[in-house]
Amino acid sequence: MSFLARSSGTILGVSAIDNLDPEERPLLDRARMRFGVALGLLFLIGPISDLASSSLSPAHKAGIAVATALFVGLYWSLLPPAAWLKRLGEAWVLAALALMPAIATIVLVAGAPKSFAALFVYFVVVCGMLLPERIAVAVIAATTLAVGIAAAAWGASGGQVAALVLTTLALGVMMSAFGRIARGNRELRAARHELARLAVSEERVRIARDVHDLLGHSLSVIALKSELAGKLVERDPRSAAAELADIQAVSRDALSEVRSAVLGYRSLRLDEALEGAKAALAAAGIDYRVDGGEVAVSAEVEAVLAWAVREGATNVVRHSNAEHCDIRIRRNRDSAAVEVDDDGSAFDSEGHDGSGLAGLAERATSVRGRLEAGAKPEGGFRLRLTIPVEAS
Repeated sequence: MSFLARSSGTILGVSAIDNLDPEERPLLDRARMRFGVALGLLFLIGPISDLASSSLSPAHKAGIAVATALFVGLYWSLLPPAAWLKRLGEAWVLAALALMPAIATIVLVAGAPKSFAALFVYFVVVCGMLLPERIAVAVIAATTLAVGIAAAAWGASGGQVAALVLTTLALGVMMSAFGRIARGNRELRAARHELARLAVSEERVRIARDVHDLLGHSLSVIALKSELAGKLVERDPRSAAAELADIQAVSRDALSEVRSAVLGYRSLRLDEALEGAKAALAAAGIDYRVDGGEVAVSAEVEAVLAWAVREGATNVVRHSNAEHCDIRIRRNRDSAAVEVDDDGSAFDSEGHDGSGLAGLAERATSVRGRLEAGAKPEGGFRLRLTIPVEAS
Protein backbone atom coordinates (compact mmCIF):
# COMPACT_ATOMS: atom_id res chain seq x y z
CA MET A 1 0.00 0.00 0.00
CA SER A 2 2.93 2.35 0.57
CA PHE A 3 3.23 3.20 -3.11
CA LEU A 4 -0.17 4.98 -2.87
CA ALA A 5 1.20 7.55 -0.47
CA ARG A 6 4.24 8.09 -2.69
CA SER A 7 2.07 8.49 -5.78
CA SER A 8 -0.51 10.89 -4.37
CA GLY A 9 1.36 14.04 -5.40
CA THR A 10 1.90 12.85 -8.96
CA ILE A 11 -1.65 11.73 -9.54
CA LEU A 12 -2.51 15.35 -8.82
CA GLY A 13 -1.07 16.04 -12.25
CA VAL A 14 -4.69 15.89 -13.40
CA SER A 15 -5.27 19.12 -11.46
CA ALA A 16 -3.92 20.92 -14.49
CA ILE A 17 -7.23 20.06 -16.14
CA ASP A 18 -9.14 23.31 -15.65
CA ASN A 19 -11.59 22.53 -18.45
CA LEU A 20 -13.01 19.10 -19.17
CA ASP A 21 -14.05 19.99 -22.71
CA PRO A 22 -10.86 19.46 -24.74
CA GLU A 23 -12.46 20.45 -28.03
CA GLU A 24 -12.66 24.04 -26.80
CA ARG A 25 -9.01 24.26 -25.77
CA PRO A 26 -5.86 24.78 -27.86
CA LEU A 27 -3.80 21.78 -28.85
CA LEU A 28 -1.05 22.62 -26.33
CA ASP A 29 -3.53 22.70 -23.44
CA ARG A 30 -5.03 19.38 -24.51
CA ALA A 31 -1.53 17.91 -24.65
CA ARG A 32 -0.83 19.14 -21.11
CA MET A 33 -4.06 17.57 -19.88
CA ARG A 34 -3.22 14.24 -21.45
CA PHE A 35 0.32 14.41 -20.05
CA GLY A 36 -1.05 14.84 -16.52
CA VAL A 37 -3.33 11.84 -16.95
CA ALA A 38 -0.51 9.71 -18.40
CA LEU A 39 1.81 10.71 -15.56
CA GLY A 40 -0.71 9.47 -13.01
CA LEU A 41 -1.04 6.15 -14.81
CA LEU A 42 2.69 5.49 -14.37
CA PHE A 43 2.00 4.53 -10.77
CA LEU A 44 0.22 1.42 -11.91
CA ILE A 45 3.72 0.07 -12.56
CA GLY A 46 3.85 -1.07 -8.94
CA PRO A 47 0.68 -3.21 -9.06
CA ILE A 48 1.62 -4.58 -12.48
CA SER A 49 5.07 -5.52 -11.17
CA ASP A 50 3.40 -7.26 -8.22
CA LEU A 51 1.19 -9.16 -10.66
CA ALA A 52 4.15 -10.26 -12.77
CA SER A 53 6.00 -11.62 -9.75
CA SER A 54 2.96 -13.33 -8.26
CA SER A 55 2.45 -17.10 -8.26
CA LEU A 56 -0.69 -16.93 -10.41
CA SER A 57 -0.87 -18.94 -13.60
CA PRO A 58 -0.05 -17.21 -16.90
CA ALA A 59 -3.67 -17.41 -18.01
CA HIS A 60 -4.82 -15.91 -14.70
CA LYS A 61 -2.28 -13.12 -15.01
CA ALA A 62 -3.33 -12.45 -18.59
CA GLY A 63 -6.99 -12.14 -17.58
CA ILE A 64 -6.17 -9.66 -14.83
CA ALA A 65 -3.93 -7.71 -17.22
CA VAL A 66 -6.70 -7.49 -19.80
CA ALA A 67 -9.18 -6.25 -17.17
CA THR A 68 -6.63 -3.72 -15.96
CA ALA A 69 -6.06 -2.52 -19.52
CA LEU A 70 -9.82 -2.04 -19.90
CA PHE A 71 -9.83 -0.04 -16.65
CA VAL A 72 -6.98 2.14 -17.92
CA GLY A 73 -8.79 2.66 -21.22
CA LEU A 74 -11.88 3.87 -19.35
CA TYR A 75 -9.77 6.16 -17.16
CA TRP A 76 -8.05 7.63 -20.23
CA SER A 77 -11.36 8.10 -22.04
CA LEU A 78 -13.08 9.76 -19.09
CA LEU A 79 -10.44 12.20 -17.91
CA PRO A 80 -11.40 14.31 -19.76
CA PRO A 81 -14.32 12.63 -21.59
CA ALA A 82 -13.21 11.70 -25.09
CA ALA A 83 -15.08 13.18 -28.04
CA TRP A 84 -16.37 9.78 -29.17
CA LEU A 85 -17.75 9.06 -25.70
CA LYS A 86 -19.42 12.46 -25.42
CA ARG A 87 -21.09 11.95 -28.77
CA LEU A 88 -22.77 8.84 -27.37
CA GLY A 89 -24.39 10.95 -24.67
CA GLU A 90 -24.16 11.63 -20.95
CA ALA A 91 -25.65 8.24 -20.07
CA TRP A 92 -22.72 6.49 -21.73
CA VAL A 93 -20.23 8.65 -19.83
CA LEU A 94 -21.89 7.70 -16.54
CA ALA A 95 -22.02 4.04 -17.58
CA ALA A 96 -18.29 4.09 -18.32
CA LEU A 97 -17.67 5.69 -14.94
CA ALA A 98 -19.78 3.05 -13.16
CA LEU A 99 -17.87 0.31 -14.95
CA MET A 100 -14.56 1.37 -13.38
CA PRO A 101 -15.26 0.19 -9.78
CA ALA A 102 -16.90 -2.93 -11.14
CA ILE A 103 -13.71 -3.85 -13.01
CA ALA A 104 -11.55 -2.99 -9.99
CA THR A 105 -13.68 -5.23 -7.78
CA ILE A 106 -13.56 -8.11 -10.28
CA VAL A 107 -9.77 -7.83 -10.55
CA LEU A 108 -9.30 -8.01 -6.78
CA VAL A 109 -11.83 -10.82 -6.32
CA ALA A 110 -10.05 -12.71 -9.12
CA GLY A 111 -6.92 -12.84 -6.99
CA ALA A 112 -4.91 -9.83 -8.14
CA PRO A 113 -2.30 -8.53 -5.68
CA LYS A 114 -3.73 -6.27 -2.99
CA SER A 115 -1.83 -3.30 -4.48
CA PHE A 116 -4.49 -3.28 -7.20
CA ALA A 117 -6.69 -1.50 -4.65
CA ALA A 118 -5.04 1.56 -6.19
CA LEU A 119 -7.60 1.26 -8.99
CA PHE A 120 -10.19 2.70 -6.61
CA VAL A 121 -7.99 5.77 -6.17
CA TYR A 122 -8.15 6.38 -9.91
CA PHE A 123 -11.91 5.90 -9.76
CA VAL A 124 -12.43 8.56 -7.08
CA VAL A 125 -10.16 10.93 -9.02
CA VAL A 126 -12.45 10.64 -12.05
CA CYS A 127 -15.55 11.01 -9.86
CA GLY A 128 -14.17 14.18 -8.32
CA MET A 129 -13.46 15.71 -11.69
CA LEU A 130 -16.61 14.67 -13.55
CA LEU A 131 -19.48 14.57 -11.06
CA PRO A 132 -21.25 17.51 -9.39
CA GLU A 133 -19.61 18.24 -6.06
CA ARG A 134 -22.30 16.85 -3.75
CA ILE A 135 -22.66 13.63 -5.71
CA ALA A 136 -18.89 13.27 -6.05
CA VAL A 137 -18.34 13.66 -2.30
CA ALA A 138 -21.02 11.05 -1.56
CA VAL A 139 -19.52 8.56 -4.04
CA ILE A 140 -15.99 9.22 -2.77
CA ALA A 141 -17.06 8.72 0.86
CA ALA A 142 -18.86 5.47 0.04
CA THR A 143 -15.90 4.18 -2.00
CA THR A 144 -13.44 5.07 0.75
CA LEU A 145 -15.53 3.27 3.36
CA ALA A 146 -15.88 0.18 1.17
CA VAL A 147 -12.14 0.10 0.41
CA GLY A 148 -11.27 0.45 4.09
CA ILE A 149 -13.60 -2.35 5.13
CA ALA A 150 -12.31 -4.61 2.34
CA ALA A 151 -8.67 -3.92 3.23
CA ALA A 152 -9.34 -4.77 6.87
CA ALA A 153 -11.13 -7.95 5.80
CA TRP A 154 -8.10 -8.97 3.74
CA GLY A 155 -5.99 -8.84 6.88
CA ALA A 156 -4.12 -5.62 6.06
CA SER A 157 -2.40 -3.94 8.98
CA GLY A 158 -3.87 -0.86 10.61
CA GLY A 159 -1.23 1.34 8.98
CA GLN A 160 -1.93 -0.08 5.53
CA VAL A 161 -5.67 0.38 5.95
CA ALA A 162 -5.16 3.96 7.17
CA ALA A 163 -2.81 4.76 4.26
CA LEU A 164 -5.24 3.39 1.69
CA VAL A 165 -8.27 5.10 3.22
CA LEU A 166 -6.57 8.47 3.66
CA THR A 167 -5.08 8.39 0.16
CA THR A 168 -8.40 7.50 -1.45
CA LEU A 169 -10.33 10.09 0.56
CA ALA A 170 -7.77 12.88 0.21
CA LEU A 171 -7.32 12.50 -3.54
CA GLY A 172 -11.06 12.16 -4.09
CA VAL A 173 -11.87 15.30 -2.09
CA MET A 174 -9.08 17.28 -3.73
CA MET A 175 -10.18 16.22 -7.20
CA SER A 176 -13.75 17.18 -6.27
CA ALA A 177 -12.50 20.66 -5.42
CA PHE A 178 -10.55 20.82 -8.67
CA GLY A 179 -13.66 19.67 -10.51
CA ARG A 180 -15.65 22.50 -8.98
CA ILE A 181 -12.98 24.97 -10.07
CA ALA A 182 -12.97 23.46 -13.57
CA ARG A 183 -16.72 23.82 -13.88
CA GLY A 184 -16.51 27.39 -12.59
CA ASN A 185 -13.81 28.16 -15.15
CA ARG A 186 -15.96 26.74 -17.93
CA GLU A 187 -18.94 28.80 -16.82
CA LEU A 188 -16.83 31.95 -16.62
CA ARG A 189 -15.34 31.27 -20.04
CA ALA A 190 -18.80 30.70 -21.50
CA ALA A 191 -20.05 33.90 -19.85
CA ARG A 192 -17.13 35.87 -21.30
CA HIS A 193 -17.81 34.48 -24.77
CA GLU A 194 -21.49 35.33 -24.46
CA LEU A 195 -20.75 38.85 -23.23
CA ALA A 196 -18.31 39.36 -26.10
CA ARG A 197 -20.89 38.08 -28.58
CA LEU A 198 -23.57 40.37 -27.16
CA ALA A 199 -21.18 43.33 -27.18
CA VAL A 200 -20.39 42.75 -30.86
CA SER A 201 -24.09 42.35 -31.66
CA GLU A 202 -25.02 45.52 -29.78
CA GLU A 203 -22.25 47.45 -31.49
CA ARG A 204 -23.45 46.28 -34.90
CA VAL A 205 -27.00 47.35 -34.04
CA ARG A 206 -25.74 50.72 -32.80
CA ILE A 207 -23.72 51.37 -35.95
CA ALA A 208 -26.58 50.26 -38.21
CA ARG A 209 -29.04 52.46 -36.32
CA ASP A 210 -26.74 55.51 -36.30
CA VAL A 211 -25.83 55.17 -39.97
CA HIS A 212 -29.50 54.76 -40.91
CA ASP A 213 -30.53 57.83 -38.93
CA LEU A 214 -27.62 59.94 -40.14
CA LEU A 215 -27.79 59.02 -43.81
CA GLY A 216 -31.58 59.02 -43.95
CA HIS A 217 -31.65 62.67 -43.01
CA SER A 218 -28.59 63.76 -45.00
CA LEU A 219 -29.55 61.92 -48.18
CA SER A 220 -33.07 63.36 -48.01
CA VAL A 221 -31.64 66.87 -47.87
CA ILE A 222 -29.18 66.10 -50.68
CA ALA A 223 -31.94 64.66 -52.87
CA LEU A 224 -34.19 67.70 -52.31
CA LYS A 225 -31.44 70.22 -52.93
CA SER A 226 -30.24 68.34 -56.01
CA GLU A 227 -33.76 68.43 -57.44
CA LEU A 228 -34.04 72.14 -56.64
CA ALA A 229 -30.63 72.90 -58.18
CA GLY A 230 -31.68 71.05 -61.34
CA LYS A 231 -34.72 73.28 -61.64
CA LEU A 232 -32.74 76.46 -61.03
CA VAL A 233 -29.68 75.74 -63.13
CA GLU A 234 -31.06 77.39 -66.29
CA ARG A 235 -33.18 80.26 -64.97
CA ASP A 236 -31.15 81.15 -61.88
CA PRO A 237 -27.60 79.79 -62.06
CA ARG A 238 -26.52 81.73 -58.98
CA SER A 239 -29.20 80.13 -56.79
CA ALA A 240 -28.42 76.73 -58.32
CA ALA A 241 -24.76 77.19 -57.40
CA ALA A 242 -25.78 78.05 -53.86
CA GLU A 243 -27.83 74.87 -53.65
CA LEU A 244 -24.91 72.84 -54.98
CA ALA A 245 -22.65 74.41 -52.35
CA ASP A 246 -25.18 73.37 -49.72
CA ILE A 247 -25.12 69.83 -51.13
CA GLN A 248 -21.35 69.74 -50.80
CA ALA A 249 -21.54 70.98 -47.21
CA VAL A 250 -24.24 68.45 -46.28
CA SER A 251 -22.24 65.65 -47.91
CA ARG A 252 -19.10 66.57 -45.97
CA ASP A 253 -21.06 66.77 -42.73
CA ALA A 254 -22.69 63.41 -43.42
CA LEU A 255 -19.32 61.78 -44.05
CA SER A 256 -17.95 63.21 -40.82
CA GLU A 257 -21.02 62.08 -38.89
CA VAL A 258 -20.83 58.55 -40.28
CA ARG A 259 -17.16 58.31 -39.32
CA SER A 260 -17.99 59.52 -35.83
CA ALA A 261 -20.84 57.03 -35.54
CA VAL A 262 -18.65 54.12 -36.59
CA LEU A 263 -15.97 55.15 -34.10
CA GLY A 264 -18.62 55.39 -31.38
CA TYR A 265 -18.23 58.99 -30.23
CA ARG A 266 -21.00 60.64 -32.22
CA SER A 267 -23.41 62.51 -29.89
CA LEU A 268 -26.06 64.62 -31.61
CA ARG A 269 -26.95 67.95 -30.00
CA LEU A 270 -30.46 69.34 -29.96
CA ASP A 271 -29.51 72.63 -31.61
CA GLU A 272 -27.79 70.70 -34.44
CA ALA A 273 -30.86 68.56 -34.95
CA LEU A 274 -33.15 71.61 -35.05
CA GLU A 275 -30.96 73.38 -37.60
CA GLY A 276 -30.84 70.25 -39.74
CA ALA A 277 -34.62 69.83 -39.49
CA LYS A 278 -35.21 73.44 -40.54
CA ALA A 279 -32.89 73.03 -43.52
CA ALA A 280 -34.58 69.80 -44.64
CA LEU A 281 -38.12 71.19 -44.28
CA ALA A 282 -37.19 74.40 -46.07
CA ALA A 283 -35.57 72.49 -48.93
CA ALA A 284 -38.75 70.43 -49.28
CA GLY A 285 -40.88 73.58 -49.38
CA ILE A 286 -42.68 72.65 -46.16
CA ASP A 287 -43.73 75.49 -43.87
CA TYR A 288 -42.57 74.84 -40.34
CA ARG A 289 -42.70 76.24 -36.84
CA VAL A 290 -40.37 75.44 -33.98
CA ASP A 291 -41.63 75.95 -30.44
CA GLY A 292 -39.05 75.63 -27.71
CA GLY A 293 -35.34 74.99 -27.89
CA GLU A 294 -32.64 74.11 -25.40
CA VAL A 295 -33.64 72.01 -22.39
CA ALA A 296 -31.63 71.36 -19.25
CA VAL A 297 -31.04 67.61 -19.41
CA SER A 298 -28.05 65.31 -19.52
CA ALA A 299 -26.09 64.86 -22.74
CA GLU A 300 -27.46 61.32 -23.11
CA VAL A 301 -31.09 62.47 -22.88
CA GLU A 302 -30.43 65.50 -25.09
CA ALA A 303 -29.01 63.18 -27.76
CA VAL A 304 -32.18 61.06 -27.77
CA LEU A 305 -34.38 64.16 -28.02
CA ALA A 306 -32.21 65.37 -30.89
CA TRP A 307 -32.55 62.05 -32.71
CA ALA A 308 -36.31 62.32 -32.30
CA VAL A 309 -36.28 65.76 -33.96
CA ARG A 310 -34.12 64.50 -36.80
CA GLU A 311 -36.12 61.30 -37.37
CA GLY A 312 -39.44 63.14 -37.20
CA ALA A 313 -38.37 65.83 -39.67
CA THR A 314 -36.82 63.29 -42.04
CA ASN A 315 -40.02 61.26 -42.13
CA VAL A 316 -42.11 64.39 -42.79
CA VAL A 317 -39.85 65.29 -45.71
CA ARG A 318 -39.70 61.81 -47.19
CA HIS A 319 -43.18 60.43 -46.69
CA SER A 320 -45.86 62.89 -45.65
CA ASN A 321 -46.40 65.27 -48.60
CA ALA A 322 -47.19 67.77 -45.85
CA GLU A 323 -47.54 71.52 -46.23
CA HIS A 324 -46.86 72.39 -42.60
CA CYS A 325 -44.89 70.87 -39.73
CA ASP A 326 -44.75 71.82 -36.05
CA ILE A 327 -41.80 70.88 -33.86
CA ARG A 328 -42.39 71.37 -30.14
CA ILE A 329 -39.84 70.86 -27.38
CA ARG A 330 -40.96 70.91 -23.77
CA ARG A 331 -39.40 70.44 -20.36
CA ASN A 332 -41.37 70.35 -17.12
CA ARG A 333 -40.62 69.17 -13.61
CA ASP A 334 -41.09 65.49 -14.42
CA SER A 335 -40.12 65.01 -18.06
CA ALA A 336 -38.75 66.36 -21.31
CA ALA A 337 -40.57 65.83 -24.59
CA VAL A 338 -40.27 66.31 -28.34
CA GLU A 339 -43.32 66.38 -30.60
CA VAL A 340 -43.27 66.52 -34.39
CA ASP A 341 -46.67 67.13 -36.09
CA ASP A 342 -47.50 67.38 -39.77
CA ASP A 343 -50.65 67.84 -41.81
CA GLY A 344 -49.78 65.42 -44.59
CA SER A 345 -50.79 61.87 -45.39
CA ALA A 346 -49.82 59.65 -42.50
CA PHE A 347 -47.21 57.07 -43.48
CA ASP A 348 -47.20 53.55 -42.04
CA SER A 349 -44.93 53.50 -39.00
CA GLU A 350 -44.52 49.74 -39.43
CA GLY A 351 -43.80 49.94 -43.11
CA HIS A 352 -40.88 51.11 -45.13
CA ASP A 353 -39.64 53.47 -42.43
CA GLY A 354 -40.12 51.09 -39.56
CA SER A 355 -36.38 50.67 -39.03
CA GLY A 356 -35.93 54.36 -38.28
CA LEU A 357 -38.72 54.46 -35.73
CA ALA A 358 -37.53 51.13 -34.29
CA GLY A 359 -34.07 52.59 -33.80
CA LEU A 360 -35.54 55.68 -32.16
CA ALA A 361 -37.61 53.44 -29.86
CA GLU A 362 -34.42 51.64 -28.84
CA ARG A 363 -32.77 54.96 -28.05
CA ALA A 364 -35.81 55.99 -26.01
CA THR A 365 -35.77 52.73 -24.05
CA SER A 366 -32.13 53.29 -23.11
CA VAL A 367 -33.18 56.42 -21.14
CA ARG A 368 -36.53 55.01 -19.94
CA GLY A 369 -38.41 57.12 -22.46
CA ARG A 370 -41.62 56.38 -24.34
CA LEU A 371 -42.10 56.81 -28.07
CA GLU A 372 -45.54 57.29 -29.62
CA ALA A 373 -45.93 57.54 -33.39
CA GLY A 374 -49.04 57.27 -35.50
CA ALA A 375 -51.73 58.93 -37.54
CA LYS A 376 -53.82 61.72 -35.98
CA PRO A 377 -57.63 61.51 -36.07
CA GLU A 378 -57.83 64.84 -37.87
CA GLY A 379 -55.22 63.80 -40.43
CA GLY A 380 -51.47 63.95 -40.55
CA PHE A 381 -48.91 62.19 -38.43
CA ARG A 382 -47.56 62.79 -34.93
CA LEU A 383 -44.32 61.60 -33.36
CA ARG A 384 -43.98 62.18 -29.64
CA LEU A 385 -41.07 61.20 -27.43
CA THR A 386 -41.26 61.65 -23.66
CA ILE A 387 -38.34 61.04 -21.32
CA PRO A 388 -38.55 61.15 -17.51
CA VAL A 389 -36.38 63.82 -15.96
CA GLU A 390 -34.95 61.25 -13.53
CA ALA A 391 -33.31 59.51 -16.50
CA SER A 392 -31.01 62.50 -16.83
